[in-house]
Amino acid sequence: MTVEQRPPELAGGVVSRPLSANEKFLCSLDRGDDFGVFGVRGIVMGGWRLRGPLDVPSVQLALNDVVARHEVLRTAIVRDAGTPYARVHPPCPAELTVVDLPPEGGDAEREQRAHEFLNEVDDRGSCDPAGMPLLRATLGRFDDGDAVLALVTHHSVSDGWSIHLLMRDFAVCYAKRRGLPAPELPEVRQYGEYAEWQQRARETASAAAARQYWQDKLAGGRFLTLPTDRPRRDVPPVYSVYRFVYEEELVSATTSLAKSLHSSPFMVLFACFALFLHRRTGVRDILTPIFTSGRTEPEFEQTVGPLFNFVPIRIDLTGCATFAELVHRARATLLEAYTHELPFSEIATQAAPELMEPIMRMNGVTTGFETFQYPQELAAKVIGGVRYTGLSRRLISSTDTSEIPDGNLWDFALDPAGDLVGAVRFNGLDFDQQTIVAMIDEYRELLRAALKSPDAALPR
Repeated sequence: MTVEQRPPELAGGVVSRPLSANEKFLCSLDRGDDFGVFGVRGIVMGGWRLRGPLDVPSVQLALNDVVARHEVLRTAIVRDAGTPYARVHPPCPAELTVVDLPPEGGDAEREQRAHEFLNEVDDRGSCDPAGMPLLRATLGRFDDGDAVLALVTHHSVSDGWSIHLLMRDFAVCYAKRRGLPAPELPEVRQYGEYAEWQQRARETASAAAARQYWQDKLAGGRFLTLPTDRPRRDVPPVYSVYRFVYEEELVSATTSLAKSLHSSPFMVLFACFALFLHRRTGVRDILTPIFTSGRTEPEFEQTVGPLFNFVPIRIDLTGCATFAELVHRARATLLEAYTHELPFSEIATQAAPELMEPIMRMNGVTTGFETFQYPQELAAKVIGGVRYTGLSRRLISSTDTSEIPDGNLWDFALDPAGDLVGAVRFNGLDFDQQTIVAMIDEYRELLRAALKSPDAALPR
């Protein structure tokens, strides 16, 4: 198969291109313009506290610079006729909304209000995937030297890693628009180049070996699903998010065990998740997805776009006597998966077409598991006289928030304070919040017991 050629330039400077594997996968989940992967609630959001001089005209110009720098923010996926394709539009101004926040109170009160503000943006946020550009910004000002900036993109053109790159780029562009010194931005490969690279990569020997690996690994396997609180209906979802914290002692014990077993903390957390799924279902052959950044090639680390990947992980608990042994199995399986990583659409269509059958039957949901991955570009940094601090410690739950693809998603992030901040997104029409809380508590107790006695017999 030959690589598809980039289509010619259309009228008005518009250019079309073939889709990436992720974009094709999203099209396979298309449920129209009202909800689902192309609905207006399918957004990615990030928020930062800005302390320093605020000049709204310069903020607008810097956002426009970011749109011009990343063509994916000006890309619409055309799905209305024939074979879907991507249409790249010329640069255009980003949408900026400025809101005045109550200035009263000290820093702790402002920090709390900043998180409440982010939740409001997340809960009310929308982004039409056909409306260019696909970057929305809301600036909440306490005063002229203290504000919160929330960036929103549509998930069809972005992911969690990308939103941090966009904020880094904004900070540099904002400093330069004000005539202040700032670091040079790295060269960026466009998402269209990534799509073209994917097409070439599919024809390599390593891709063929990876397809064979997944075909062997997933033979006869299907995603494990959890039963819902009530029968599922084919109606628009109402997504909720429940946020929580696991204490620092639990994080320290996780890190310590991971080090002793030559594993990562994620491997320990995922091993416990497999044990949790076994306890919930009685199934020993656990097959469940994780999310990765999808950035397997260093040349695309600076690329903004939907590079995230959905990777099926299969672990059989049969004969596994201790939690330490389970961690070893998780480590080996995860390393194999990372080594053979392919776009999920290729795995699902070519290597394991039966994988999704339980999800299609609508009698249960699959649960994705991830630790939030992003480049440490702007956790807390001063650029152009402005200090940018990521607002990652989000602890406010919500009963109606932005959507994710069908299912549940468990997400963990290590907070600078030393504890573990978690969030579970779920369809409130499928589960009651008390069910989700019970799951989180059960997982916590399993993890605590496993970390305390990793060489003891696994709990029955």
